[in-house]
Amino acid sequence: MSGKTNHIICIVLVCLTAVLSPLSAATRLTPEQRNFIYLSGSFGYSGMIHNMPEAKIPSGVAPSIAVGYRCFYNNFIFQTGIEGKYAWMKSVMPEVELRERMVDADINHEPFTMSILLNNRQDIYQTVSVSVPLYFGYEKGRFYFLAGVAAGIDVYGKAASSSVLTTRAEYDELIGVFEQMPNHGLTTINVESGDVDMGMVFNLMAHLEMGGRINHMFKHQQFRLNPDKVRMYLAAFADCGALSLNRKGAYGDQLTMDYSHGVNATIVPLMLSNQMTPYRMIPLTVGVKFTIAFELPSRGKSYIYDYNESGRDRKRGGNQGVKY
Repeated sequence: MSGKTNHIICIVLVCLTAVLSPLSAATRLTPEQRNFIYLSGSFGYSGMIHNMPEAKIPSGVAPSIAVGYRCFYNNFIFQTGIEGKYAWMKSVMPEVELRERMVDADINHEPFTMSILLNNRQDIYQTVSVSVPLYFGYEKGRFYFLAGVAAGIDVYGKAASSSVLTTRAEYDELIGVFEQMPNHGLTTINVESGDVDMGMVFNLMAHLEMGGRINHMFKHQQFRLNPDKVRMYLAAFADCGALSLNRKGAYGDQLTMDYSHGVNATIVPLMLSNQMTPYRMIPLTVGVKFTIAFELPSRGKSYIYDYNESGRDRKRGGNQGVKY
């Protein structure tokens, strides 16, 4: 290696030493860890994303409550715990009209076309789920965000479907539309599925949460909390399922007509019917969340400094270069 090259390397090393030396005396080599227990509550819109044509998306509300552990390594966040969520969704579907060629049951056996109208169709779904989140994030100033996944299972699920069935007749030999003649099977009746068990369903939810710390909003002495020990947050969040909730038609066709004794119908909630078999249903929740976190007691903060620290740092850290 030439003398000129050695000279350049020496200059570079001197420059780096001059720049890094003052930084190393104050550089934290061991991160600060702070541990919190948190409580949170949320409220938001609950719905389904699906690819079934000409079907309205079930939508409603989804309150939740959670408790867990939040850990800070400097500004980085790790969070886990347990969350319980109740979801109520309703789907109003368009009316359906069927037309069937039939023969009257009276002595004349007159042929006619029966119009079967199903209107006021609606499905209602209720679920209670429990999930375990695993989130990572970052906090800087008053702003923070969390992202991750939550594995959950529906521990309770009920669905119910209802509709109003109206039958009318158009006779080949008579003029006009005939209705409200129960002895000819022309009437209006309520059709209900009753409560249908939705079963226990596993799901994996992707989570994104963004918001800020709001301790500064509580300035009155009566409501003031130590912001270093108790942290309050308000955020917007979104949960989107990674797995489809399709039950693969566990309860048969959505609508089954029975003409054996007049005209009757059996209905099944759309999400549980054969009609959904080829399609996907992804749960979606968006809303707002409030979180309050309480710091757990610790033995103190530990920092390790460079041995070439300044006199001020030596005084604070002791001869071993460690501050407790």
